[in-house]
Amino acid sequence: MPDEVRVTPEDLHMSAATVDVHADNVHARHFEADSRMDAAQPGLPMGSAAALTDAVGKWQADTSAIFGRMVDHSDVLRTGAAAYMRADDDGAAAIHRAEQPVSDVDLGL
Repeated sequence: MPDEVRVTPEDLHMSAATVDVHADNVHARHFEADSRMDAAQPGLPMGSAAALTDAVGKWQADTSAIFGRMVDHSDVLRTGAAAYMRADDDGAAAIHRAEQPVSDVDLGL
């Protein structure tokens, strides 16, 4: 028999919120770094400025990818929480439906 899985949907929602905060922080910090690098370019020689522009473009693409993955992870955590809540609700409804016929039976007790 498989091991029992214990899930608290509220914990999944809290984890999703935590990932959202981290994603926002990563996005904000990387944006600040990009701004500082852009501000530094006017004082650089042309070749260095071009190389920095290329590097910043790559870093911005990487930041977008990382941010997107983090947002996807938080969405999956929320989706998982909703699925567990639905499964719990469905199980409770099934128990309630099964209970109705049994409670109507006169067991003569």
